[in-house]
Amino acid sequence: MSSIRKENVVFFFISVFFIFLFISVSYAWDCKTHAYIAKRAGIRIPEAACMPDIIRDENHDLLGPFHYHDAAPNTIVTADYIDRFKVSEVNIQFEGNSFRVLVPHPAGILYWKIVDLYEKMKNLDRTKPDNQLAYEYYMVTIAHFVGDLSQPLHNFPYADKPSGDGKVYEEEGKFNRDYHYKFDEAFSYYLNNDPNIHSKINEHIKNIDLKSTEQLKNEISAIANSAIKIANQCYLEKRMPSEDELLKQVSWSISLLMAIIKSTN
Repeated sequence: MSSIRKENVVFFFISVFFIFLFISVSYAWDCKTHAYIAKRAGIRIPEAACMPDIIRDENHDLLGPFHYHDAAPNTIVTADYIDRFKVSEVNIQFEGNSFRVLVPHPAGILYWKIVDLYEKMKNLDRTKPDNQLAYEYYMVTIAHFVGDLSQPLHNFPYADKPSGDGKVYEEEGKFNRDYHYKFDEAFSYYLNNDPNIHSKINEHIKNIDLKSTEQLKNEISAIANSAIKIANQCYLEKRMPSEDELLKQVSWSISLLMAIIKSTN
């Protein structure tokens, strides 16, 4: 069987798997929102963008911080800020064996991980057949994290965990804990009930011409700072995000993901 036919068979079974997953399970954003972002950006199996949540639950304490950054309420994210919160190499001993483990900063490394995946995609030699599958894996993974980036409460203090500045924000953290699941499903409500949602998204799409890692960091910073601002306002008013706020954030994730696809191709 040729490598092209093998690849087509693999993606057929992957697509069937995620169609059934999409019907039966939801994740945060919920799976419907992650799949919508991926589909609008042009990913051919958009439901596969839900996969990182499944992988996360295999080792939640270690992999969870890839999906968020607990920014302090007054945080202004910059390129330099992104570089501060990443993985660190740790050597551990277990039953007489030594293991090298890459451990994420406990405040969350969402911003850094998007950059890391982008650089892997840019540097991948896609003339090798196996690397084409690697590219597809990186693509659906970065699609998920770019989606997480626009969810306001993925950029805000959570429960009693220390935030990026090392401080605990009890009231903001309680708000995040109590409202998080509702925020995750908020955009799906409009997908299900607003017949004009697609045209409204189109009006918010940005034309991002991505040419460098530093520019990517600036785009990540802009989305994160917008998310932090919305999270702060929702916390102060004890409310859910408005449709306009959700449209702005989701369309921004779509715009950035489209730019990443174009840049890495």
